[in-house]
This record gives sequence, C-alpha cells and structure tokens, in this order.
Amino acid sequence: MDAALKEFVSRLGYVFENVDLLNRALRHASLDIDDNNERLEFLGDRVLGLVIAGLILEKYPSEKEGDLARRLADLVSRRVCAEIAHEIGLSGAMRCDPGQKDKGAPARNILANGCEAVLGAVYLDGGIQAAERVISRLWHIRLEAQTSAPIDAKTSLQEWVMKRKLNMPVYQIIAQSGPAHAPTFRVSVSVGDTIVEGAGPSRRLAEQSAAAKCLDVLLQKPEGNA
Repeated sequence: MDAALKEFVSRLGYVFENVDLLNRALRHASLDIDDNNERLEFLGDRVLGLVIAGLILEKYPSEKEGDLARRLADLVSRRVCAEIAHEIGLSGAMRCDPGQKDKGAPARNILANGCEAVLGAVYLDGGIQAAERVISRLWHIRLEAQTSAPIDAKTSLQEWVMKRKLNMPVYQIIAQSGPAHAPTFRVSVSVGDTIVEGAGPSRRLAEQSAAAKCLDVLLQKPEGNA
C-alpha cells in the first residue's frame, strides 16, 4: 500500500475486510476497464442520501419536508462530495486516466464519483451501520454548520441564469409512478444545453431536486458554457 493510499485509508477511518471492494471503488471509468467504480458509485449515492436524510430528520424534528429536502440536496451535492473527497485525500488514492486529474470540473466530478463509490464499498463491506458511522463523522462539520435550510434551489438556479442573461430554466414532468397515496415524480430541468433530472414525492420537490442538481452541474462548468 503506497503512502497516498495509506493516508486516505487513515482519514477515511474505516478498515475494509474485503480490500477488493476498496480497490474497485478507487478505479475510475476513465481507465476503460470493466471492473471500475461506476456500480459502487450508483450504490453509494443512494446510501449517502438515506443516511443524511435520517440524520437531518432526527436533528430537525419540527422542520417541514421542503426545508429538509433543501438541506438534503445541499449536503449530498457533488460539490460537497468533492470537498469531502479532497479532505480525506481521495485524489492521491484514485486511479484514473492521468489526463483527467488536473482538468478542473472533470477532476471534481471524479472526486465526487469516487467519494460515492467509497461509501458504496463501505456499505457492502460493513453494512449500513458502518456506512452511517463513516458518513456521520465525515459530514459532521457540515451538518453542524447548516444552521438554517439553504435557499430554495429553484430560486438559486433562477438567480444564477438571470445574472448571466441566459434563458430561464424549463421544467417538465417526464414520469409519474407509484400508488396515488405515495407517488414518485420525475422532472427534468433544462438550462441551455444542460438537462438534468430530479425525483421526489411531489412535483414541487422533484423540481427542487432537479434544480439543485442542475445548479451543481452548471457551477462545475467553465463560465459561459451552460
């Protein structure tokens, strides 16, 4: 184990029983191999959302669903995942195409993806309790710092496009599933060539989810390339 990987494992604060899971989590798809971290990233995204949702539900027992949704969207955003990845030294441990590591937004995406993949690997290796311990510790400062619910994601996105004199975001329902008492809405939002989807138990919350993800994507693009 090289020095960068040792430092990352130390900062992560979790010792893997199955080291193969960790190795897979650190292999980015840019290496063009089948056994990369994309499936673990898919899983880790869901694990992170579940754990953070539980933490904020417990921390804010009187808060309304809309405020909780905005807190969740902020805490699981790609921006935050990339920041966490940087703080625990994931950049030095990730294995990817060398040309990708220093390319600004792509590099941040690799870190965010890698962070989610590592969380997925922790879940498979140690179960939900292990994932909860890791996430609670790594996200603790941000959970404590979030004294109020973030600004409405749709408002933030609208302000962003208006400041840059772009066309206003366009929202569209693309699917509705589930029973009438517990539906799931899927909504897309488009800003220029950027199209992002979000989901939620109501159209309003699905739009908020889509707006938060869209703004996250736009902030990672070079200025002027919406």
